[in-house]
Amino acid sequence: MRRLALLTVTALALLAACDDGAPQPTPQIRPLWIEDPTGPAPEWLSQTGLYADLSAGTPAAGVLPFTPQYKLWSGGADKGRLLYLPPGTKVRTDTAFWQFPVGTVLSKDFSYPDVEGRDGAVVIETRLEWLTPQGWRYAQYHWNAQGTEARKYPDRWGDVPLELLPTDPQADPFVHTLPSELGCDGCHGAPGNKAVLGIDPYNLPPELVAAGIFDPPVAPIELPARTPEEAAAMGYIVANCGHCHHGRKGVGENASYSLLPHGLVANTVNQDTDSSASGDGVRVIPGDPEGSAIYQAVVKARDADYAGQLKPMPPLGIDRVDPEAERILRAWIESIEGLEDNP
Repeated sequence: MRRLALLTVTALALLAACDDGAPQPTPQIRPLWIEDPTGPAPEWLSQTGLYADLSAGTPAAGVLPFTPQYKLWSGGADKGRLLYLPPGTKVRTDTAFWQFPVGTVLSKDFSYPDVEGRDGAVVIETRLEWLTPQGWRYAQYHWNAQGTEARKYPDRWGDVPLELLPTDPQADPFVHTLPSELGCDGCHGAPGNKAVLGIDPYNLPPELVAAGIFDPPVAPIELPARTPEEAAAMGYIVANCGHCHHGRKGVGENASYSLLPHGLVANTVNQDTDSSASGDGVRVIPGDPEGSAIYQAVVKARDADYAGQLKPMPPLGIDRVDPEAERILRAWIESIEGLEDNP
Protein backbone atom coordinates (compact mmCIF):
# COMPACT_ATOMS: atom_id res chain seq x y z
CA MET A 1 0.00 0.00 0.00
CA ARG A 2 1.42 3.36 -0.97
CA ARG A 3 2.20 5.48 2.06
CA LEU A 4 3.86 8.80 2.84
CA ALA A 5 5.11 7.96 6.31
CA LEU A 6 5.98 4.90 8.34
CA LEU A 7 6.80 3.89 11.93
CA THR A 8 4.40 3.47 14.82
CA VAL A 9 0.73 4.42 14.72
CA THR A 10 1.45 7.27 17.11
CA ALA A 11 4.26 8.70 15.01
CA LEU A 12 2.24 8.25 11.83
CA ALA A 13 -0.67 10.20 13.31
CA LEU A 14 1.62 12.94 14.57
CA LEU A 15 3.39 13.38 11.27
CA ALA A 16 0.16 13.23 9.31
CA ALA A 17 -1.20 16.06 11.42
CA CYS A 18 1.88 18.14 10.70
CA ASP A 19 1.72 17.31 7.01
CA ASP A 20 -1.96 18.18 6.62
CA GLY A 21 -1.36 21.64 7.99
CA ALA A 22 -4.79 21.68 9.66
CA PRO A 23 -3.61 23.44 12.87
CA GLN A 24 -2.58 27.04 12.33
CA PRO A 25 0.06 29.04 14.19
CA THR A 26 -0.87 31.79 16.56
CA PRO A 27 -0.11 35.34 15.40
CA GLN A 28 3.50 36.39 15.80
CA ILE A 29 4.23 38.50 18.82
CA ARG A 30 7.09 40.90 19.50
CA PRO A 31 9.90 40.56 20.22
CA LEU A 32 10.74 38.06 17.49
CA TRP A 33 12.25 34.81 18.74
CA ILE A 34 15.49 35.32 16.78
CA GLU A 35 16.00 38.61 18.63
CA ASP A 36 16.35 36.65 21.90
CA PRO A 37 16.74 32.93 21.13
CA THR A 38 17.67 31.92 24.67
CA GLY A 39 14.64 29.74 25.25
CA PRO A 40 13.03 26.88 23.31
CA ALA A 41 12.30 27.38 19.64
CA PRO A 42 8.66 28.28 18.92
CA GLU A 43 6.13 25.67 17.86
CA TRP A 44 5.75 27.05 14.33
CA LEU A 45 8.56 27.96 11.94
CA SER A 46 6.75 31.15 10.94
CA GLN A 47 7.12 32.35 14.55
CA THR A 48 10.93 32.26 14.53
CA GLY A 49 11.35 35.54 12.68
CA LEU A 50 13.69 34.00 10.11
CA TYR A 51 11.33 34.63 7.20
CA ALA A 52 9.64 37.66 5.73
CA ASP A 53 7.49 35.24 3.69
CA LEU A 54 7.64 31.63 4.83
CA SER A 55 5.70 30.14 1.89
CA ALA A 56 8.00 31.86 -0.61
CA GLY A 57 11.11 31.10 1.45
CA THR A 58 11.99 34.81 1.59
CA PRO A 59 14.37 35.52 4.49
CA ALA A 60 13.72 38.38 6.87
CA ALA A 61 15.90 41.48 6.94
CA GLY A 62 19.30 40.65 8.43
CA VAL A 63 18.98 36.92 7.71
CA LEU A 64 21.60 35.72 5.22
CA PRO A 65 21.08 32.85 2.76
CA PHE A 66 24.27 30.94 1.97
CA THR A 67 25.57 27.86 0.18
CA PRO A 68 28.77 26.01 1.15
CA GLN A 69 31.25 25.63 -1.70
CA TYR A 70 31.24 21.84 -1.21
CA LYS A 71 27.91 20.19 -0.46
CA LEU A 72 27.04 17.55 2.09
CA TRP A 73 25.11 14.67 0.51
CA SER A 74 21.76 14.19 2.25
CA GLY A 75 19.97 11.53 0.27
CA GLY A 76 19.54 13.71 -2.78
CA ALA A 77 17.69 16.50 -0.99
CA ASP A 78 18.03 20.07 -2.16
CA LYS A 79 18.98 22.30 0.75
CA GLY A 80 18.56 25.95 1.58
CA ARG A 81 20.51 27.54 4.44
CA LEU A 82 20.03 30.71 6.46
CA LEU A 83 22.25 32.46 9.02
CA TYR A 84 21.25 35.13 11.52
CA LEU A 85 23.78 36.99 13.67
CA PRO A 86 22.71 39.47 16.36
CA PRO A 87 23.12 43.07 15.14
CA GLY A 88 26.64 44.41 15.52
CA THR A 89 28.25 40.98 15.97
CA LYS A 90 30.65 39.01 13.79
CA VAL A 91 32.19 35.56 13.67
CA ARG A 92 35.65 35.50 15.27
CA THR A 93 38.13 33.72 13.05
CA ASP A 94 41.31 34.13 15.12
CA THR A 95 40.66 31.00 17.18
CA ALA A 96 41.16 27.30 16.43
CA PHE A 97 37.39 26.90 16.03
CA TRP A 98 35.63 29.98 14.74
CA GLN A 99 33.55 31.58 17.49
CA PHE A 100 29.94 32.44 16.70
CA PRO A 101 28.24 34.99 18.95
CA VAL A 102 25.51 34.01 21.40
CA GLY A 103 22.23 34.50 19.60
CA THR A 104 23.42 33.00 16.31
CA VAL A 105 20.65 31.07 14.52
CA LEU A 106 21.15 28.75 11.54
CA SER A 107 18.51 26.89 9.56
CA LYS A 108 18.65 24.23 6.86
CA ASP A 109 15.73 23.20 4.64
CA PHE A 110 15.44 19.80 2.96
CA SER A 111 13.29 19.45 -0.16
CA TYR A 112 12.82 16.82 -2.87
CA PRO A 113 11.36 17.32 -6.35
CA ASP A 114 8.62 15.09 -7.71
CA VAL A 115 7.42 13.47 -4.49
CA GLU A 116 3.88 12.07 -4.42
CA GLY A 117 1.40 14.25 -2.55
CA ARG A 118 3.46 17.42 -2.90
CA ASP A 119 3.45 20.17 -5.48
CA GLY A 120 6.92 20.60 -6.94
CA ALA A 121 9.95 20.69 -4.65
CA VAL A 122 8.09 21.50 -1.45
CA VAL A 123 10.26 21.46 1.67
CA ILE A 124 9.97 18.32 3.82
CA GLU A 125 11.90 19.45 6.88
CA THR A 126 13.74 22.42 8.39
CA ARG A 127 16.41 22.03 11.07
CA LEU A 128 17.37 24.84 13.45
CA GLU A 129 20.60 25.29 15.38
CA TRP A 130 21.10 28.23 17.74
CA LEU A 131 23.63 29.33 20.34
CA THR A 132 22.56 30.14 23.89
CA PRO A 133 24.79 31.07 26.86
CA GLN A 134 24.58 27.37 27.84
CA GLY A 135 25.63 26.08 24.41
CA TRP A 136 24.14 25.01 21.08
CA ARG A 137 20.55 23.80 20.86
CA TYR A 138 18.59 22.13 18.04
CA ALA A 139 15.03 21.76 16.76
CA GLN A 140 13.39 20.06 13.78
CA TYR A 141 10.29 21.23 11.88
CA HIS A 142 8.07 19.08 9.65
CA TRP A 143 6.31 20.91 6.80
CA ASN A 144 2.75 20.50 5.62
CA ALA A 145 2.17 19.19 2.10
CA GLN A 146 1.27 22.63 0.79
CA GLY A 147 4.59 24.16 1.82
CA THR A 148 2.92 26.93 3.82
CA GLU A 149 3.94 26.10 7.39
CA ALA A 150 6.12 23.78 9.45
CA ARG A 151 5.54 22.53 12.99
CA LYS A 152 8.20 21.59 15.50
CA TYR A 153 8.58 17.88 16.11
CA PRO A 154 8.08 17.56 19.89
CA ASP A 155 10.13 14.44 20.67
CA ARG A 156 13.73 15.38 21.46
CA TRP A 157 15.05 11.82 21.38
CA GLY A 158 13.38 9.77 18.63
CA ASP A 159 14.45 9.80 14.98
CA VAL A 160 11.50 9.65 12.57
CA PRO A 161 12.00 8.01 9.16
CA LEU A 162 9.58 9.11 6.44
CA GLU A 163 9.04 6.91 3.42
CA LEU A 164 8.68 9.19 0.40
CA LEU A 165 7.20 8.06 -2.89
CA PRO A 166 8.45 9.50 -6.20
CA THR A 167 5.80 10.52 -8.69
CA ASP A 168 7.68 8.43 -11.28
CA PRO A 169 6.06 4.98 -11.06
CA GLN A 170 9.36 3.35 -12.08
CA ALA A 171 11.27 4.90 -9.16
CA ASP A 172 11.64 3.17 -5.81
CA PRO A 173 10.39 4.70 -2.54
CA PHE A 174 13.12 6.20 -0.40
CA VAL A 175 13.52 7.24 3.21
CA HIS A 176 14.19 10.69 4.65
CA THR A 177 14.87 10.72 8.39
CA LEU A 178 13.91 13.56 10.70
CA PRO A 179 16.69 13.40 13.29
CA SER A 180 16.15 13.76 16.99
CA GLU A 181 17.91 16.46 18.96
CA LEU A 182 20.28 13.73 20.14
CA GLY A 183 20.91 12.83 16.49
CA CYS A 184 21.83 16.44 15.68
CA ASP A 185 24.22 16.54 18.61
CA GLY A 186 25.84 13.33 17.35
CA CYS A 187 27.53 15.34 14.58
CA HIS A 188 27.42 18.95 15.74
CA GLY A 189 28.29 18.27 19.36
CA ALA A 190 30.71 15.35 19.06
CA PRO A 191 33.98 15.73 21.01
CA GLY A 192 36.61 17.48 18.93
CA ASN A 193 34.06 18.81 16.44
CA LYS A 194 33.10 22.34 15.61
CA ALA A 195 29.36 22.87 16.08
CA VAL A 196 28.75 24.78 12.83
CA LEU A 197 29.39 22.61 9.79
CA GLY A 198 29.72 24.05 6.29
CA ILE A 199 31.27 27.37 7.37
CA ASP A 200 35.04 26.96 7.72
CA PRO A 201 38.29 27.82 5.90
CA TYR A 202 38.04 24.80 3.58
CA ASN A 203 34.35 25.32 2.82
CA LEU A 204 33.73 29.05 2.86
CA PRO A 205 30.35 30.28 1.51
CA PRO A 206 31.06 33.24 -0.80
CA GLU A 207 27.85 35.03 0.24
CA LEU A 208 29.06 35.23 3.83
CA VAL A 209 32.50 36.51 2.80
CA ALA A 210 30.81 39.25 0.77
CA ALA A 211 28.57 40.11 3.73
CA GLY A 212 31.66 40.89 5.85
CA ILE A 213 30.63 38.80 8.85
CA PHE A 214 34.12 37.48 9.66
CA ASP A 215 36.61 39.18 11.99
CA PRO A 216 39.41 39.10 10.96
CA PRO A 217 38.34 38.71 7.31
CA VAL A 218 39.08 35.31 5.77
CA ALA A 219 39.60 33.80 2.34
CA PRO A 220 39.17 30.20 1.20
CA ILE A 221 42.14 27.88 1.70
CA GLU A 222 43.53 26.65 -1.60
CA LEU A 223 43.29 22.89 -1.96
CA PRO A 224 46.72 21.18 -2.24
CA ALA A 225 45.52 18.95 -5.08
CA ARG A 226 47.90 17.43 -7.63
CA THR A 227 45.23 16.66 -10.22
CA PRO A 228 41.70 17.93 -11.01
CA GLU A 229 40.38 14.55 -9.87
CA GLU A 230 42.12 14.95 -6.53
CA ALA A 231 40.66 18.45 -6.12
CA ALA A 232 37.16 17.05 -6.65
CA ALA A 233 37.81 14.29 -4.12
CA MET A 234 39.14 16.79 -1.57
CA GLY A 235 36.04 18.93 -1.94
CA TYR A 236 33.73 15.95 -1.57
CA ILE A 237 35.61 14.70 1.50
CA VAL A 238 35.66 18.17 3.12
CA ALA A 239 31.86 18.27 3.01
CA ASN A 240 31.06 14.64 3.77
CA CYS A 241 33.91 13.23 5.88
CA GLY A 242 36.13 15.95 7.33
CA HIS A 243 33.75 17.04 10.09
CA CYS A 244 34.37 13.67 11.80
CA HIS A 245 37.75 12.59 10.38
CA HIS A 246 39.63 15.65 11.55
CA GLY A 247 42.54 14.20 13.55
CA ARG A 248 41.53 15.66 16.90
CA LYS A 249 40.65 12.46 18.80
CA GLY A 250 42.53 9.60 20.41
CA VAL A 251 44.46 6.81 18.74
CA GLY A 252 42.24 4.13 17.25
CA GLU A 253 39.17 6.35 16.96
CA ASN A 254 37.64 7.45 13.65
CA ALA A 255 38.83 11.00 14.11
CA SER A 256 42.37 10.00 15.06
CA TYR A 257 43.54 10.75 11.52
CA SER A 258 42.63 13.68 9.30
CA LEU A 259 40.91 13.48 5.94
CA LEU A 260 41.10 17.26 5.55
CA PRO A 261 42.91 18.33 2.37
CA HIS A 262 46.41 18.93 3.75
CA GLY A 263 46.47 15.50 5.39
CA LEU A 264 44.41 13.51 2.92
CA VAL A 265 47.11 11.96 0.73
CA ALA A 266 49.58 11.21 3.54
CA ASN A 267 46.87 9.70 5.74
CA THR A 268 45.17 7.55 3.12
CA VAL A 269 47.37 6.52 0.17
CA ASN A 270 49.02 3.16 0.93
CA GLN A 271 48.02 3.52 4.60
CA ASP A 272 46.55 0.60 6.55
CA THR A 273 43.23 1.04 8.30
CA ASP A 274 43.41 1.34 12.08
CA SER A 275 40.27 3.05 13.42
CA SER A 276 37.43 1.61 15.45
CA ALA A 277 35.02 1.60 12.48
CA SER A 278 37.35 -0.16 10.05
CA GLY A 279 38.03 -3.71 9.03
CA ASP A 280 41.45 -4.71 7.79
CA GLY A 281 42.55 -3.07 4.60
CA VAL A 282 44.35 -0.15 2.95
CA ARG A 283 42.59 3.18 2.87
CA VAL A 284 43.58 4.09 -0.69
CA ILE A 285 45.40 1.82 -3.15
CA PRO A 286 46.48 3.90 -6.18
CA GLY A 287 44.70 2.67 -9.29
CA ASP A 288 42.46 0.24 -7.36
CA PRO A 289 39.17 1.79 -6.21
CA GLU A 290 37.52 -1.57 -5.49
CA GLY A 291 40.35 -2.58 -3.17
CA SER A 292 40.50 0.76 -1.33
CA ALA A 293 38.85 0.92 2.09
CA ILE A 294 37.56 4.46 1.62
CA TYR A 295 35.84 3.56 -1.64
CA GLN A 296 34.34 0.43 -0.11
CA ALA A 297 33.03 2.26 2.97
CA VAL A 298 31.46 5.15 1.08
CA VAL A 299 30.26 3.38 -2.07
CA LYS A 300 29.89 -0.35 -1.40
CA ALA A 301 29.24 -0.96 2.29
CA ARG A 302 25.53 -0.03 2.10
CA ASP A 303 24.86 -2.63 -0.59
CA ALA A 304 22.85 -5.58 0.67
CA ASP A 305 25.35 -8.00 -0.89
CA TYR A 306 28.48 -6.30 0.49
CA ALA A 307 30.62 -9.03 2.09
CA GLY A 308 33.44 -6.88 3.46
CA GLN A 309 34.24 -5.78 7.00
CA LEU A 310 33.90 -2.02 6.63
CA LYS A 311 31.05 -0.01 8.10
CA PRO A 312 29.12 2.39 5.82
CA MET A 313 30.44 5.93 5.81
CA PRO A 314 29.25 8.53 6.62
CA PRO A 315 27.49 6.64 9.42
CA LEU A 316 24.70 9.18 10.15
CA GLY A 317 22.09 10.96 8.08
CA ILE A 318 22.51 8.84 4.94
CA ASP A 319 19.61 6.77 3.66
CA ARG A 320 20.54 6.75 -0.04
CA VAL A 321 24.01 6.26 -1.57
CA ASP A 322 25.41 9.27 -3.40
CA PRO A 323 25.98 8.39 -7.09
CA GLU A 324 28.53 11.21 -7.32
CA ALA A 325 30.63 9.63 -4.57
CA GLU A 326 31.34 6.61 -6.75
CA ARG A 327 32.33 8.74 -9.72
CA ILE A 328 34.48 11.20 -7.75
CA LEU A 329 36.32 8.67 -5.57
CA ARG A 330 36.89 6.24 -8.43
CA ALA A 331 38.31 8.99 -10.66
CA TRP A 332 40.65 10.19 -7.90
CA ILE A 333 41.97 6.75 -6.94
CA GLU A 334 42.59 5.88 -10.56
CA SER A 335 44.26 9.25 -11.26
CA ILE A 336 46.93 8.93 -8.56
CA GLU A 337 48.43 5.70 -9.85
CA GLY A 338 52.05 6.38 -10.68
CA LEU A 339 52.30 9.84 -9.11
CA GLU A 340 55.80 10.17 -7.72
CA ASP A 341 54.86 11.94 -4.47
CA ASN A 342 52.49 9.25 -3.22
CA PRO A 343 53.51 8.00 0.24
